[in-house]
Amino acid sequence: MKKVIIIGGGISGLSAAWRLSEHGYKTYIIEQDKQIGGLAKSIKVDDYILDIGPHSFFTEDKEVYDKIVGLFKGEEKEMPFLQRTVKMYFRGKYVDYPLSVKSVLFQMGIASSILSTLSFVKSYINSLFKKKKIEKEESTIEKWAIENFGKYLFLNFFKPYTEQFWKINTNELSHRVIPSSKKMDFANTLKHLLIKKYLEISRREPGKLSLIERESLPTYYPEKGFGEIANRIGKIVLNNSGEIFTNCEAKKIYFNEKLIKVETNKKDFFGDFLISTIPLNSLVNKLNPTPPVSVIKSSQKLEYLCLILVYIITKKKNVINCQYCYFINKPYNRITEMNYFSEKTSPKDENILSVEISCHHNDKMWNLNKQEIFDLCMKSIKKDKFLNDNDVINFKVVKVPDVYPIYRKDYDKNLTEVNVFVKKQKNFFSIGRQGQFYYGDIDQMARFGFDTATQIITKKNNFKNVVSVKLF
Repeated sequence: MKKVIIIGGGISGLSAAWRLSEHGYKTYIIEQDKQIGGLAKSIKVDDYILDIGPHSFFTEDKEVYDKIVGLFKGEEKEMPFLQRTVKMYFRGKYVDYPLSVKSVLFQMGIASSILSTLSFVKSYINSLFKKKKIEKEESTIEKWAIENFGKYLFLNFFKPYTEQFWKINTNELSHRVIPSSKKMDFANTLKHLLIKKYLEISRREPGKLSLIERESLPTYYPEKGFGEIANRIGKIVLNNSGEIFTNCEAKKIYFNEKLIKVETNKKDFFGDFLISTIPLNSLVNKLNPTPPVSVIKSSQKLEYLCLILVYIITKKKNVINCQYCYFINKPYNRITEMNYFSEKTSPKDENILSVEISCHHNDKMWNLNKQEIFDLCMKSIKKDKFLNDNDVINFKVVKVPDVYPIYRKDYDKNLTEVNVFVKKQKNFFSIGRQGQFYYGDIDQMARFGFDTATQIITKKNNFKNVVSVKLF
């Protein structure tokens, strides 16, 4: 039986193990945390279910849709579908997000609507006289946004929100910091501002949607928290004779002509294949033989943004009137109201607001204590009259490192050098948000896992002569 070691028990790693275990492979999942799920897990604290994110499931990938929704087959009430409701606070007004004909023309205010439209038209006309639009990876978000959307929207939306989120100047960031689905949606909405309306999306055709339509997809959310998806995949893997080791950290990785060895704080693992989903800057330091100095230096330039989550437990059942709301010029980037996903994430007559703050590891925000972080958020929340002190029952704070790949303008050359080295290692794959340095959604992470497993399954190498003996 061929053996596959998987470092990281997030959605990518779990999805790979899921498919491999269905095809008779022995899988070992090594997870550093005390539970599986990675950035898609839910933490149970007292009577509360706290998502890391939070997330919801949506996709235009038919196979991924069938597999994930199939986890709840016959239990539709356990993962009901929801229509996405997202807003953004823009220049003192709440508008629909992503921007649509309605939000640009009627919700942003007359002055903003006219100026943004005129600025976009001017930029679009100018682009027609250029030989080629700025689309290269080294293009900064500043250049890209001005060319594609005009200076007004860049100065009043892209620049303030981007710099608030990434804590880096827009002229130092690649335009990749905006996920492609949101980029495409925003651009096409503006380009067809006066001549095209959004198509109504049917929840029954998840495999036939374009990137432009992704943000309008109905979402699915397990009543017991998003982490229930990872938990159910994990149970399938275990039922298929896979093994999952939590509180288990990979220390060193050794490559041999026949077997791959992974040393951990618990035991040594030996396998025919290795899949890693951990951050590239951490992975490279674990590899043996030691990679070239240039590869190590490039990996250390691949940075990840951290996330602080403040869960405010409140008696107020309806706070922001939507699932998500994005904010500009606040200490936080987004607030999620969990009652809009599932009222079972908190006790009856209670609600949870998940307040997200991005930061860099060991910066001033990261090093604040929990009370200081909560007080900072509440000061702004009270000012906007969402909550007052009497509305709050309690709060929890969770700090999560290595969440978002940081796409600096020179990231591509560093990523390429690391990838070239990694791909030279026999039977080794680095996948997922951290492992591919790819800012994607949950369904895309599942797709990476399935596709990697398929590569291993269809690989033509002959392993009949491999023996499970200690070669190191």
